[in-house]
Amino acid sequence: MLFAKNFSVTAAQIRALEGSPYEVWASHSDPQHGMLTAAPYRLVEPQGVLGEAYVAWLLQTCQEHGIGWVIPGKERERLASHQAEFEAIGTRLIVPADEATQRLLERKDEFLRGWDTNILPIPRWMTFQTLAEFDAAYAELKVPGVRLCMKPARGIYASGFRVLLEQPDLAAFLRGELYQLSVQAARELLGSGELPTMLLMHTLEGHERSIDCVAWQGRLIRAVVRRKGGAGQLIEDRPDLVEVAGQLARKYNLSGIFNFQTKDADGVANMLEINARASGGLRYSMAAGINFARLLLDAATGQLDWNRLPPVQTGLSVTEDKTVRTWR
Repeated sequence: MLFAKNFSVTAAQIRALEGSPYEVWASHSDPQHGMLTAAPYRLVEPQGVLGEAYVAWLLQTCQEHGIGWVIPGKERERLASHQAEFEAIGTRLIVPADEATQRLLERKDEFLRGWDTNILPIPRWMTFQTLAEFDAAYAELKVPGVRLCMKPARGIYASGFRVLLEQPDLAAFLRGELYQLSVQAARELLGSGELPTMLLMHTLEGHERSIDCVAWQGRLIRAVVRRKGGAGQLIEDRPDLVEVAGQLARKYNLSGIFNFQTKDADGVANMLEINARASGGLRYSMAAGINFARLLLDAATGQLDWNRLPPVQTGLSVTEDKTVRTWR
């Protein structure tokens, strides 16, 4: 079982497989990456290899080492269209969905445009690619008492996300609130170069939640709802959002660990985005007694007992305990 190059949260998934029947490998281009620290068997990937060249490298590596299963991170969208080639050498890829679906979910504008609001409502939003389009969208969306925010249509871990303020807020700046920006500063920034597709949307002021899920072939295995805020996060009992997780798994025929984000408006959860990958905060949800990686691998290998799934421990207030590990 190989966890190919992915984000640092993968290390926690690998550690959670200690004592399992799976022989766990990890590969990464950084020899000191946490994924390699966590895994009993390690491979260093070549740096700078992308696209079809990376597919070829991974294919050859799996054949050389007799890898039976791969959970890819890098190039996972592209790899979804190469499953037959891997199966021909006895390797199965665990990708979240087909290539087209993954690319749809990666593009927040396309995802929102096709979203079924009968499942959950969404905040008002528009796209822009120029300063003039930003100004027009701002004029269209601006409502008294409602703040606006902007973010790239493609991005991870809040990269490029900013809540827009009518006037600069020195006090907020001095408190270290990094995700705020005045409209004037935003206009200066947006007018300074070529823009990717950006979203401008209403900022919802209620509770924000992140829902970590694991599914197999469109069937939800488990979902953990965590409410953000303060020093830690609260694991909540929200059957309504677990039901949404099941609808997402079916709608996009998902296999793997995925995540979606909501925020409340007047007490009602609104859909913000779905990520066909593990979230950076998955470790919080693992504290609820759910071993996401083990459940996924058991489902993929036919070992999962769907009638005896572990219960989600709710009502927990969870904080992260960071430790330093070394290996030789």
